[in-house]
Amino acid sequence: MRNIYKHITKAVLFALLLFPALSHATTDSISVFQGTIGVSAGTDIGGAIPFPVSNIPGTINAYPQINASLGAKISFSLVKGWGLGVEVNYKTIGMKADARVSNQKFNMDNATMHFTGSTKTEMKFNILEVPVYAKYQFRDGKNFVFGGLYYSHTFSGTFVADPIKGYAGSKPDMAEITDMTTVTMDFTPYLDNWDIGALLGYERKIFDRLNLGIRFSMGFKDIFKPSSKYFDYNMLHMRGGLSISYDLVKTKRLFGK
Repeated sequence: MRNIYKHITKAVLFALLLFPALSHATTDSISVFQGTIGVSAGTDIGGAIPFPVSNIPGTINAYPQINASLGAKISFSLVKGWGLGVEVNYKTIGMKADARVSNQKFNMDNATMHFTGSTKTEMKFNILEVPVYAKYQFRDGKNFVFGGLYYSHTFSGTFVADPIKGYAGSKPDMAEITDMTTVTMDFTPYLDNWDIGALLGYERKIFDRLNLGIRFSMGFKDIFKPSSKYFDYNMLHMRGGLSISYDLVKTKRLFGK
């Protein structure tokens, strides 16, 4: 755990040290350097999605959970219209779903079983997310777009599927167990605790210091540990977010040519 915090701290410190250096390195094209420090609050809606998406069950009803996210952000201008930003966000991502699955592998009494039928699935992740992105400001000074990468650490997570009806067997399409009412398919022990991915977003300045933003992010790696043997495809984090942020500190510096 300490090593993870060290990596996050190094990433944030590196970004903070890099931004002013890049700004000074482009003084020939910058007339004004601006920096902001702010806080944000919002919500993220989404969860882990099978990838490729062709692996999504044919019958599924998803119910994303609305949970609060809190964060802090720092941004700096570089060349005209362009800047860099870094954030530290704490988020809770949750989703419930009803799905029809076919030969889903799971662990039962230290044996691999295959379930076919209907399930109620619930997943929840408490994460610390560190996005680093490039940001472009349109000429009106009110609209921004941004894109970049993020690293996240999962403090705790759950991924449980409760069979509603169906059957299970030690081999595919085998009905050795037909009463699934006492069976729980718990994949929580196989969840990995980190992720890296990409994000894209849009932000609009409502007032001088108040901003409203939306974003979409997608993970690059499976949510399960490489040693997991229960899914024949990857499950990736995908979520959309809505946030409102407030600039606590704004700085401006003029550069001479």
